[in-house]
Amino acid sequence: MDYCVITFESTQGAILAQKLLEGVCPVQVMPVLREISKGCGISVRFAPEHLDAVRTALASSPLSPGEYGFYGITGGGKTLSTRPLS
Repeated sequence: MDYCVITFESTQGAILAQKLLEGVCPVQVMPVLREISKGCGISVRFAPEHLDAVRTALASSPLSPGEYGFYGITGGGKTLSTRPLS
């Protein structure tokens, strides 16, 4: 897995998560990948080694688990592959 993204049901959820995660690990806000096309259109990208810390931070946030989803991204260009992370 090259990187992880979190998709959100709302723009407000994405903004809140970005603020919460800034102290946890480096994050980057980006459009949701075409291959996923789920949620509000905004996602948060982070390195896979921070997955447990990110999950912990969001679990203790005001966001409910149904408001966001995790995906693992592998490859680039035409070989891009995504998979939900449960």
